[in-house]
Amino acid sequence: MAPSANAVFRKLGLEGVLTSGQHSLYVGNNVVWGDSSLRQRYFLHEPYGDGWHLNRSLFEKQLRETVISRGIPLLQNYRLSEITAWDDKMIVSCSHSDAAPYTITADFIADCSGRASIVAKKMGVKKQTVDNLASYYFIAEPAANPLKGMTFIEAAADGWWYAAPIANNRIIVNFMSDSDLHPAKTASLTDWLLRKVAATEHLKTYISTTAIPTAGIKTATTSLLEKPGGKQWIAVGDALCTYDPLTSFGITNALVSGHHAANAIASFLQGNAGALSDYITSQMALFNKSVALLQNQYQSEQRWPEHPFWERRQV
Repeated sequence: MAPSANAVFRKLGLEGVLTSGQHSLYVGNNVVWGDSSLRQRYFLHEPYGDGWHLNRSLFEKQLRETVISRGIPLLQNYRLSEITAWDDKMIVSCSHSDAAPYTITADFIADCSGRASIVAKKMGVKKQTVDNLASYYFIAEPAANPLKGMTFIEAAADGWWYAAPIANNRIIVNFMSDSDLHPAKTASLTDWLLRKVAATEHLKTYISTTAIPTAGIKTATTSLLEKPGGKQWIAVGDALCTYDPLTSFGITNALVSGHHAANAIASFLQGNAGALSDYITSQMALFNKSVALLQNQYQSEQRWPEHPFWERRQV
């Protein structure tokens, strides 16, 4: 999680979540980009301090517990069935495989369902996807040369690598490339990834490949809802738009977006009709900024201009 997220946690009074001793400091990046040199970039002059390598499952548990401790009801394992507008309310119907259906009467709905954008789909809003980026990932043990609080990024002929420390002294390794350039499903995905790791110039020195569990594939596309909201609902975080992981906007943007959305909804319900428009404008500005930054970053890598992955990102 980028250092800028610290400011949001301070505003929310949640610094204790990060300093609980369960998450490790993220102090900088090892970067191989533009040429074969390895460069180390530390957050020494970052106004927000260091970032964090999160124990993701624990982090989400901590946030859930915080929500409950503040008196907010939490319904778990329910699925959204239907949304109906009635007078000035939104009627939300939920189903559960082991419990009776549940109905919520709400003044407003925030779609915080991540990439699934569940509320937006129920409202008939589609998502525009601008690329085919996917993450081909596995979890590895560290080699004798550990990352020590650093993330690792290395460009390759047909994509780029991202690696970071995670809980239990392990490393998450991701190969980022377009899904149409590689088989979507293959029993030999692990072997394929190991061969690609062996071909890297620097990454191979940071991870041990002697015992690799089954690899996986996740979507990592950049996308944007055709419509960010409607009467008495808005999309927040990844439900509104998703970012290329190269931008490092992921979790940080979800937190910032959620904070801004909460303020906008509260202001709207208090009679400020323009509050939602201001929120949407700020989110669109951030998305457009990220696209421009991303284009500059990809264009700074010119070693493989004729490979489809890089050619698509030079336009």
